[in-house]
Amino acid sequence: MLTGPIIAEFDAVVGFSRSTSDAPGRGRVAMTPSQIRVRADGTARRIDVDDIFDVVRDVSVAASADSTETVTLAFDAGGRRETLDVKANAATLVKFQRLVFKRLLVDADVAVARRRADDDTDDRRPCRLDVSATEIRFEPADRASRITVRRDDVARFSLSGTDVPAVVLYLRAADRVERLSVRFPSFRLLNLFGRYLRADLLAVDALGSVSDGDGAVEALLVDDDRLSREMTRVFLQEQSSRLSITEAESARAALERLSEAGGAKRIDCVVSDYKMPVMDGIEFLGAVRDRHPTLPFILYTGRGSEAVAKKAILDDVTDYVEKDVGPKQYEILAERIEKAVR
Repeated sequence: MLTGPIIAEFDAVVGFSRSTSDAPGRGRVAMTPSQIRVRADGTARRIDVDDIFDVVRDVSVAASADSTETVTLAFDAGGRRETLDVKANAATLVKFQRLVFKRLLVDADVAVARRRADDDTDDRRPCRLDVSATEIRFEPADRASRITVRRDDVARFSLSGTDVPAVVLYLRAADRVERLSVRFPSFRLLNLFGRYLRADLLAVDALGSVSDGDGAVEALLVDDDRLSREMTRVFLQEQSSRLSITEAESARAALERLSEAGGAKRIDCVVSDYKMPVMDGIEFLGAVRDRHPTLPFILYTGRGSEAVAKKAILDDVTDYVEKDVGPKQYEILAERIEKAVR
């Protein structure tokens, strides 16, 4: 007997990793808020939702609705790991996996900090998490205003590369670019949240993704502001699958990178901020021109300095792009990079 009202029920081909049957068979799956029941081969088995610790395989919402796909759930079965494969049409499985993610993530205690790219303050607040097919909601414990994020506004996300279970969401908006940092109480919940996002988003790890197709472009991004540098990398790679980004936190670090054996040959274009300590963007441009006179160099900096732009042009800069608010700037910068290396 299932506990609670049935919220999903459908026919599928099902199989357990430790099943005694020779092969997966036709069955019927039913789900309540707390359990999943699978009937197949004349037997029934129930899985507590709280025992599910991973969605090993999910279905992209981009899949054709009538295609046949598989969702695989990993769960704790009395101290041992088992998996359940559920094979059905994509439209059915997308709805099923959304219910699974919602039940697994709802009311999770998280800590959230929302800030713009140029804001490094830590205003993390405890919140309760809720997710749906279209929104991610954070309800603050202090009853302050709820933070609601539309799934369509999440351009990219990166999981923590440290021992802290956290994720950074990169949000696009018409007039600003924001990042939302979410800290989870466990890596299990962080992993499940990452799976929820990956259903229709592409994760970017701490090193960025590398495009290995024909015409790949390797850009060296130089900026002493870590948050600005990270944001630029993420959104550039959203704009073009050709772009692979190497980061440097200073002009000197970038010069060292270029001086490494074969370094200049592996870099197709330099993108540099202007205002940096020790060596600014114009001085860096001069140093690059002394060593690598034909390497494309784009100065990417804030508005309001015609003198800087003029000096950069005189020093043979390839292009000059002004920083702005909103994602449009990254579209422009990506186009300029690809144009510079043609």
